[in-house]
Amino acid sequence: MENQNTERLISLHEVKPGQRVRVQRLSGQPGLCHRLREMGFCEFAEVKILNSGGAMLCQVCNSKVCLSRQLAETILVDTAVA
Repeated sequence: MENQNTERLISLHEVKPGQRVRVQRLSGQPGLCHRLREMGFCEFAEVKILNSGGAMLCQVCNSKVCLSRQLAETILVDTAVA
């Protein structure tokens, strides 16, 4: 049985500019996931998308971070942020 939160998960690259989301899971290789956590993309971290084009400009942990769309696909987020 799937959790209701799992049904709402999308990859970060699908999020529109201006939207706030919460990281729920990282789906890449262990080394990549470790590096993303070091950059602030930890589980339950709040992320705001500032701009998306070829790369995504995100605000996370009071820092601005630019990610490739491929890297953003490995970050699964919940769009229901209170």
